[in-house]
Amino acid sequence: MRTRRPRRADVARVSMPKRRIMPRWVPVAASLTLVLSITATVNVRSYIDLANEQKSHEELNQQVQQKNEENLGLQEEIYYLKNDTDTIEREAKKYGLVRPQNKLKLSSRAGEMGNAEEPTTRQTPTKK
Repeated sequence: MRTRRPRRADVARVSMPKRRIMPRWVPVAASLTLVLSITATVNVRSYIDLANEQKSHEELNQQVQQKNEENLGLQEEIYYLKNDTDTIEREAKKYGLVRPQNKLKLSSRAGEMGNAEEPTTRQTPTKK
C-alpha cells in the first residue's frame, strides 16, 4: 500500500507553527502607556490651572480688602466734611474760601491801608 502524500495545506499546518512578529503584550502595553500619558497630561494641566486661579483669587481678595479699607476711610472723611465744623473750615481754607464775617474784617482792613485791593472770595463748589 502506498502512503498518501499530504496535501499542501496539511503540510503547512503541521510543519511549522506560525511565527508572530511581536509578542501579544506589546499592543496592550502601548495602549496602557497612551492612556496613562493622556491622563497624566490632563491632570498636570488642570493642577497648573488651579494653582494659577488660586493665585489670582488671592490677589483679587487683597485688592478687595484694600478697596474696602479705602472706602471706609473715604466714608469717614465724608462724614466729617458734612458734620464737623473744624474739618469744614480747614478744607475751605485749602481752597481759599473764607467765612462772610472774615470777609468784613478783611474789607475794613483793606480800607485802612488805602488803595489796597479788596480780596476776592471763591464760591463753594457745587455738586455735579
